[in-house]
Amino acid sequence: MTANPLGRINVTTPGTLVPLSTNPTARASKIFFQVIPGLTGKGYVGTNGLLRATLANTIRVLWPNPSGGISDSFFLESHSDSDVLYLASYFIDMDVAGEGLLITYWTE
Repeated sequence: MTANPLGRINVTTPGTLVPLSTNPTARASKIFFQVIPGLTGKGYVGTNGLLRATLANTIRVLWPNPSGGISDSFFLESHSDSDVLYLASYFIDMDVAGEGLLITYWTE
């Protein structure tokens, strides 16, 4: 497996979803999302139509870590361990403008 770190993916304007990729054929077997220590707003991971207010299409809410302690994280992975997760199908949103999540994905 090959790790592909995307680094920090920021949300410029809360409520404007940011896709993990704009390439509709980019695939992964695992995707890791992590809160960045020191940020203050919650992060949201979901599919198209994710809506923070109602949590529609939300897979996970990641809680902020303003004090720099242990960071909330989440793994999304295929059961078959093959590249069946399409990155462009997953989105993030944040409560605070300019904040983001640390994201890495793995390919076979």
